[in-house]
Amino acid sequence: MDPAADRKKARKLPAGSSAATHAASAISATEAEAGRRPAAIPTIERPTRRSRKTRKDLVDAARELLEEQGVPALTVKAVTERADVGHGTFYHHFPSTEAVLAAGIEASMREFAAAIEREFSEASDKAWVFVKSMSSTFRMLTRHPALPWMLERPQVLAAALREACGPFARRDVAAMVAAGDVHGDALPRVGHYWEWIIVGALSDAAGRPLEQSRIEAGLIEMVLRILGLDDARIRRLLSSLDAAVKPNARKKGA
Repeated sequence: MDPAADRKKARKLPAGSSAATHAASAISATEAEAGRRPAAIPTIERPTRRSRKTRKDLVDAARELLEEQGVPALTVKAVTERADVGHGTFYHHFPSTEAVLAAGIEASMREFAAAIEREFSEASDKAWVFVKSMSSTFRMLTRHPALPWMLERPQVLAAALREACGPFARRDVAAMVAAGDVHGDALPRVGHYWEWIIVGALSDAAGRPLEQSRIEAGLIEMVLRILGLDDARIRRLLSSLDAAVKPNARKKGA
């Protein structure tokens, strides 16, 4: 009921008439009720929360299937059965199995980058943290079960690197700037195309697996040069990385 509109109608009724009296009473009652009514409290609608959970369930299902059975196992039927939802629900969130796979890859890369950041949060040498993070990310991706699929769709791989790992890499470089390792203009320089440098290195490593270590070192050296580190500092960082790798290699061979 709209009190303002009813008030206009009441003015048109003859004064003192029964209709006018009833209209005035109704208006007063409506206004009093409006005054007693509590203000609406904004809330997050349940469908939104359910929708987010359903999307996460689909992404998690795709990741599990990828790890267990590889890319060929990712069918709409397999993903929906694992997530316990219908086909219509799947297509409400993703247009294809490629889209849910890309989302799963990005999620796993984001978790990996966050774990690395936590591991090295107390390290004082920020340039070493950057080098170790890039090395760990490169090695993880060379072993990723969907790497061949990603290399056939380099724009998907580049986007996942940019969205999932990019924020962590930018924080590492910003820490290097604050520590005086590189100049302030280093971040925009490397931020424009660093993910494509990694994509290229991964493509090289996939085609020449026996040269993976050399390709990794070349990748890191190139990025450090773009950032503006001097030759002596780059050599020390690469030597430290090599020294950190060898004990791990001996353990695996033991």
